[in-house]
Amino acid sequence: MQIGDPFFWMDGILATDLVEVTEDVSRVQDGGFWAVAITFEGLRTFARFANVQRNQPFPETLPWTPLKSMWKSSLQRENYCAYVEEVRSHIAEGTVYQSNACRVLSTPFAGPSLDALFAEVLRRNKSPYATFIRLPGLEIASATPELFLRRTDREILTSPIKGSQNLNARDIFGEKDQSENIMIVDLMRNDLSRVCEIGTVRVADFLRSENHPGIRHLVSDVRGLLRPEISWNEILEGLLPPGSVTGTPKHSSLEIIGRCEPVVREIYCGVVGWIEESHALLALAIRTFWCKSRTLYFGTGAGITWPSDPHQEWRETELKANRLIGIAGGIDEEGWQYGEGIFETLLMKENRPLLFSEHMDRAEASAKELGIEVPPRDSILRAISYLARFPLARLRLSFGTQFSLGVTSYEEDRKPMRVRILLNQYRAGIGSRKAFPYWENSDLLRAARFEGFDEVLLIDENGAVGEGATCNYLFKIAGNWVTPPLEAGVLPGVMRALALELGIAKERVVKAAELDAIESMIALSSLRIAKPVERLGERDLLVGPECELIYADLWAAVVANSVG
Repeated sequence: MQIGDPFFWMDGILATDLVEVTEDVSRVQDGGFWAVAITFEGLRTFARFANVQRNQPFPETLPWTPLKSMWKSSLQRENYCAYVEEVRSHIAEGTVYQSNACRVLSTPFAGPSLDALFAEVLRRNKSPYATFIRLPGLEIASATPELFLRRTDREILTSPIKGSQNLNARDIFGEKDQSENIMIVDLMRNDLSRVCEIGTVRVADFLRSENHPGIRHLVSDVRGLLRPEISWNEILEGLLPPGSVTGTPKHSSLEIIGRCEPVVREIYCGVVGWIEESHALLALAIRTFWCKSRTLYFGTGAGITWPSDPHQEWRETELKANRLIGIAGGIDEEGWQYGEGIFETLLMKENRPLLFSEHMDRAEASAKELGIEVPPRDSILRAISYLARFPLARLRLSFGTQFSLGVTSYEEDRKPMRVRILLNQYRAGIGSRKAFPYWENSDLLRAARFEGFDEVLLIDENGAVGEGATCNYLFKIAGNWVTPPLEAGVLPGVMRALALELGIAKERVVKAAELDAIESMIALSSLRIAKPVERLGERDLLVGPECELIYADLWAAVVANSVG
C-alpha cells in the first residue's frame, strides 16, 4: 500500500486494493467486503476492497503534529442554549419526547491525511469501534464507542448510548439520563420491529454503565431476528437515520433539527463500518473527525429531555469534544486549549507581565509533577513581546499537549464584590494547581452571577472554609487578617503568597461556624490584586480604608517584583 492509497481499518480488519465505490446498496447484496459510510442526511457510500486481512494493526504513519488553529462552532453557547429551550418547548407541547441537539466544530487543515491523527487517537483513546476510511474525496477518523448494528446472519444487535458524565462524577446516572435512555431504547425497539420478525425484538441488557476514556456512558442492548430474505436496502431504510441521535418521535425530531442546526451533520451521526454478505458491523459515527476541502470537522451533541438544563447540555457537548480535540490540538473560541493541562493567568501593564517569575515557578512545579513540557522562560517572554499591546491586559499561558498564550484587554474594576456561600462542597478549593478544563469553576461563577453574586465561597462537607472559583480570600476575624492554609485544598495563589510574605495575613483554619464573625473580607487574584467584599451571603461586611491600604501595599509589591 502506497501513501495516500484508499484503505479501511476497523478492529483489526484491514481492507486494501479498492475495486469499486458506489451509492447503490444493491451492489452490496452481491457479496464481497464493503466499507460503509452513510451520512446523517442519508448519502450512502459503499466501497468494495479486494484484499481483506484480519488481526492487523493500523498501518504505521508519520507522527501527528498537534494543530495550533482555532476551532469554530456552528452554534455559539447562547444559540445552543436557545436550541435546547426550543426542544423543551416542543416537549411541553407534546410534539417530541426527546431530541438530539448537535453542533459542528471546524478548523483549517492543510495536512495530507488524517491517518496520523487516527493512529494517535488509537494510542491515547482506545475505542471499541474505532474506524478509519480513506476514499477518493473522503477521509474519516472515528473513535466512536457506540454500536449501531451488528449482524450475524439473521441476528441483529443495536446498543444505543444515552447518558454521559465525567469519570470523576460521584453520583449515579440521574433521572434525566435514565429517562433519555429508556425513550431511545423504546424508539430502537420500534425501528428494529420494522425489519425483524414479529415477537423477536427484545431488550437484552438495560441501563448498564460503561467507562470510556474521559467519559462514562449509560448503554442498553436491543436484539432481534431479521425477517427472512430481507434486503440491505430494507434494513437501512428501516433504521436510518439512527434513533439515538435523532430523537423520538423521529419525524418530529428531524424537523426540529432541520430548523435549529445551521449546518448539516454529514458523516457525524451517520454510520461507518463494513458489510460482508449477511454479516456486518456498523458503528454510529460520533466522536468522529472528517476532512473535506482543507477543513477538519468534529461533531458533538447532547440528548435533550424535559429536565435538561441548557448550560449543562452545552457542557456535555464540551465534555464529549474535549478529549479527542485535545489529541488533535487547537484552541476554542475563548482561547482555551482543548484537552487537559495547566495554565497561569497574569495581569499585564503596558505589555509587562506582572509577577511573571512567581507564576512560572508554580507552572513549572506543576508541569514537573504531571510530565508536561514547559518552554524556557526567555522564549515565553519573547512570544509575549509580539502580542497586541494594551494599557492593561489579561494574559493566559496554557501548558498541555502544546504551549499556547493569549491576551485580551482588561479593565480594572474596584467595585466591592458580593460572594455567595456554598456549603457542603466536595472540597473547599481547586487544589494545588490551576488546571484546565476549567468548566467546574466557570459553572460555579455562572450560577453565582445568575443569583446576583460575583463569586463564591467554597466550604467543604467538614465545615472547612476555602476559596472562590477564581480567587483566594483574606478574612478579618477578631481584628486579625487570616487566610485558610493549603491543607484546606486551596490554590497556592501568587497574591496569597505575597500577602503572607508581607505579613498582611497569617494562615489558619477557618470554619463555617466563624462566618458570622467575619468583619471584612478581601478577594485575592493576579488580576484583581486585592478586591474588597461588601456582602457575604446575606450579611453586609465592612469595606473601609484598611482594604484600600492592603491593595496599595500589594500593588506596590507586584510592580516591584515584576519583569520589564
